[in-house]
Amino acid sequence: MDSQKTTKFDAKEYGKFSPLMRDYLSQDSKVKEFYNLFPNEENLVQQAKEKLNVYQNRELLHSSLTNQLSGLKLSEKQKQNLDFLQLSNTVTITTGHQLNLLTGPLYFFYKILQTIKSCEHLNQQHPEIHFVPIFWMATEDHDFEEINHFFYQNQKFQWNRPSEGAVGRMNLDGIQEVFEVFGQCLPDSKNAKELQELISDSYLNSSSLTEATRKLVQALFADYGLLMIDGDDSALKKCMISSFEEDLTQHTAFQKINETIEKFQELGYDAQVNPREINLFYVEKSSQRERIVLEENKYKVLNANLEFSQEEILSELRNHPENFSPNVVLRPLYQETILPNIAYIGGTGEMAYWLELKSFFDSQNIPFPILLVRNSVLLLSEKQKRKLENLNISYQDLFLPLYQLVNQNIEQNSEVSIDFESYQETLEKMFLELEEKATQTDLSFSKMVKAQQKKQLAGLEKMKNRLTKAEKRKQAERVERIEILYAELFPNGNLQERISNFSEFYVEYGVEFVNEIYQTIEPIDFRFSIKTLP
Repeated sequence: MDSQKTTKFDAKEYGKFSPLMRDYLSQDSKVKEFYNLFPNEENLVQQAKEKLNVYQNRELLHSSLTNQLSGLKLSEKQKQNLDFLQLSNTVTITTGHQLNLLTGPLYFFYKILQTIKSCEHLNQQHPEIHFVPIFWMATEDHDFEEINHFFYQNQKFQWNRPSEGAVGRMNLDGIQEVFEVFGQCLPDSKNAKELQELISDSYLNSSSLTEATRKLVQALFADYGLLMIDGDDSALKKCMISSFEEDLTQHTAFQKINETIEKFQELGYDAQVNPREINLFYVEKSSQRERIVLEENKYKVLNANLEFSQEEILSELRNHPENFSPNVVLRPLYQETILPNIAYIGGTGEMAYWLELKSFFDSQNIPFPILLVRNSVLLLSEKQKRKLENLNISYQDLFLPLYQLVNQNIEQNSEVSIDFESYQETLEKMFLELEEKATQTDLSFSKMVKAQQKKQLAGLEKMKNRLTKAEKRKQAERVERIEILYAELFPNGNLQERISNFSEFYVEYGVEFVNEIYQTIEPIDFRFSIKTLP
């Protein structure tokens, strides 16, 4: 990789983080009680040793994963990693994601590739331990509206169909029509045909969204050794019977997390998620996924004609654990129970809700994983890079709001140079001297000085704005070029990685796009990279 093609920034330099995440990344002492170890190589190895001392579900995990992946042609790296899971010196690093249509936004790739690269780095440096990358598929999520679409060149492609229950169990009725419309927007090229083959092999040859997503992830990441796991698994959920029973009867998560939220509030932090008294859903074969609530000593399933006594619901849990689905509060505990996991890689929103869970994990005697904030990447074409250079816009400038970027650029390229800051300093100095003298004479004179200061500074700002508007009219073409380029790099005013789909880049660069991102990612670091694709 040409290092000149990538510029990296410390994430704290660009990130519009919440106070909680800023303090976490800065290792502020206020946040220390909400996590175990801060992410660095030494701590990851320490976490691995701690996890290996207590992990007990190795045989079950290997059996379940072997069964889940049995329909795929595994790469040699995947076979090796699956075998490693049987060994007592193997741990995992995990990321998770919803089953977004065609992977959804670009950061899907950044999370997965950072997970892979972190494992590879640690395997090279610490061969006495095996580190295996895991992708947790959020098959039990039921927010269909969040996952039923993707964007290609700012055009939204949406899968419209009735939905209820766990999205992973949904059939793929109507999805062929979505991809037929999408296919009409693609160019007649080798890469576009490869992309359509990916879609056909995954979505058009599967019976459920889980199966389709697993096949697509397999096609994209198999050679890197990534293993996919589906938590909607009866055998795996047997490990959680006692934890789910505790949530139903003792509500420990509700109590512990609310205690943490109170501490958050005292420190000025907002809670990302709020626990419920019961953090479980009931999932029927019909695919309905509805909350369980306790009312008048009866366990009721909302929006369903189902209710249980305590004895009945505990019997149902023991006999059919697959009918119980954890919410966002219990899912992390489920993940860390069934996996020999040492670290979770996710975005700042995910990290924020994980930080609420530490005391709950302690109460369950489950090691709290290291939390790694994922990398961010802004992708540029060579053409876009040249446009930035021609407009005299630096990479740092891109982090400014658009209006500020335009004003700054106009001022820098103006033929009329007026140093308004020096004039403002002169005015402020003059009025400061007048104020000092006014206080020695008359109170009314002092008020008059202050009023004039406010008026003169406002007039100066008005002149500055008038000049900027005049320069914008004069440099209208430059302004338009900046706005068009900014819209390309920040679709709908958002970071590219939160909107754009990988298909745009796959059509242009083919499968090599994945390797380009892989080479860009930092394994155990918070980085924002601006990457120029060849």
